[in-house]
Amino acid sequence: MPVRKEQTTLPVTMPNSVEAEQSILCCILRDEVFQADIIAALNQDDFYQNNHAVIFAAMKEINSELTRFGEESRAATVNIASLVDHLRRNGKLADVGDIDYITRLYDFLPSTANYKEYQNIVIRASKMRKLIRICSDVVQKARSASSAEEAITFAEEEIFKLSQGGSNGGLVSLSEATGAALLQINDRFKNPGQFRGIQTGFRRFDRLTNGLHGGELIVLAARPGVGKSALAMNIVEHVAKQGKTVAVFSLEMSNQQLIERLLSSMSTVPLEYIKSGQLPGGVADLAKLRVAQDTICATMSLYGNDYANIQPSEIASQCRRLKAQKGLDLVVIDYIQLMGDNEGGKDNNRQQVVANISRSLKLLAKELNVPVIALSQLKRDAEIRNIKGKEGGGEPVLSDLRESGAIEQDADIVLFIHKDAESAGTGKFSLIIAKHRNGETGNMPIYWLGKIVRFVDEDYLNRNGIRISSAEQTEQTNAEGSESDAEPIGEPEFSEEEDGAFIKDDKSDN
Repeated sequence: MPVRKEQTTLPVTMPNSVEAEQSILCCILRDEVFQADIIAALNQDDFYQNNHAVIFAAMKEINSELTRFGEESRAATVNIASLVDHLRRNGKLADVGDIDYITRLYDFLPSTANYKEYQNIVIRASKMRKLIRICSDVVQKARSASSAEEAITFAEEEIFKLSQGGSNGGLVSLSEATGAALLQINDRFKNPGQFRGIQTGFRRFDRLTNGLHGGELIVLAARPGVGKSALAMNIVEHVAKQGKTVAVFSLEMSNQQLIERLLSSMSTVPLEYIKSGQLPGGVADLAKLRVAQDTICATMSLYGNDYANIQPSEIASQCRRLKAQKGLDLVVIDYIQLMGDNEGGKDNNRQQVVANISRSLKLLAKELNVPVIALSQLKRDAEIRNIKGKEGGGEPVLSDLRESGAIEQDADIVLFIHKDAESAGTGKFSLIIAKHRNGETGNMPIYWLGKIVRFVDEDYLNRNGIRISSAEQTEQTNAEGSESDAEPIGEPEFSEEEDGAFIKDDKSDN
């Protein structure tokens, strides 16, 4: 029987390059042109040797200070004199090797031409050390986690943060960050369009919010059948047409239904004909659908998941992979109340589940720095109030969000789709911005066009010369099915005949 040999554990040196650290510190001291770029690319914890980390931290503090030159303010220059002075005033000069070591660093290289190479070596060694620490943490997590999913999620989160360069750096001085913020504001002033968020296609909403921004959780809520899935897919299509990458998690509709909606939208072939297979245009309609298919495959980056029991951790995991492999600009989830354990016994438990889901989606938006649109149901009370009319306060309010007040707390923007009971015979709805963490709230009209089964705004009507008629659209909408299977979107082929839903205005220049 073979005897197991005793394994001797030898001390392992973490990846590092003292020479590269000395070289990059030398480049900062000697190259006033690129020193700010070098300092911005590195962090204190990227340095393995402690005295190098202290020296770099002092350099970063000096560089963050502003010096007046006439009417301008510039970053202070890092040189031997300013570095020695800063270290001496903070009682750290002796800790780094005194003036002799600073002088040696300055004379370490004959030239600073290869500073990027030294910088890359320092960053590479730093990431390797962080990866080793993460692996150690993952091993500990795997031993103590209550489930495999918990351990896997932890590992993915840590690896993703490392790959994206994100980490919890602790408290930082906000006064130091003020200069960077002011520079960004100045850039926005010079190039307003450069910092505009993702456009939704609803111009008034985009003007009010400046588009959708990374890190935001946008909650879109309505009663069943009002059209929240339709409005969300309107936004998805518009964003994808801008060349953005969109991930759609649909817990109600299948990927097949999503594809059919897109084909109907882009080809202008009515969805009811696509579903029945009875195409009035015959071969011509099929040709339109093929053109739409080619456009989707060639120019639109859309990804869908129709697994009905998906969990927030699975959504986060799949979004991390997609962003790392293909990029990611928008996440849409339809809808919050369908996620999690739907078999909870007590209301308290279900409210806690929804609160956890809401918080997870907000953290996902911040971690990936993308906007997340999450659909939500409203309580039945909102519908009852609407039926009662003005005395009952017809419009929904934040407290109408179903099952958890945490949704309104976590959301950066809360949107309601509302149709007044008194306007049941028209296609006019309201898009209500009930909460806007970074701006104004408001109420704007949107219109449901029964013939093309789509929400549009007033700008859209004006651009296309459409005027809403007084004819009822409700019958057509109801005849075409519920919200889940009758909300195609896209550019319509307008007819000059009155069709009971819209009329093209011959006087329009558009």
